[in-house]
Amino acid sequence: MQDLFAERLVNLQIHQGIARLDFARLETIDVEKNQATFSPAFRLAMPVDAFMQMAEQFQKVRETIQSQAKDRASTPAAA
Repeated sequence: MQDLFAERLVNLQIHQGIARLDFARLETIDVEKNQATFSPAFRLAMPVDAFMQMAEQFQKVRETIQSQAKDRASTPAAA
């Protein structure tokens, strides 16, 4: 299995039953303008039904992260 790294999803297109997700890597940061420049990293192409399954999994993970953050916020800090 190959590991890929990207810092941002920059585009998502669905056409003729295929979802295409374009990812990018951070190239430079202009501190004066507070601007980042990204360059294309790779494209993930998959059938729409597989994309929908992935979206459902992401939603579950999102809910878990939000629940954990809420639990941490409601727990008093250790003294």
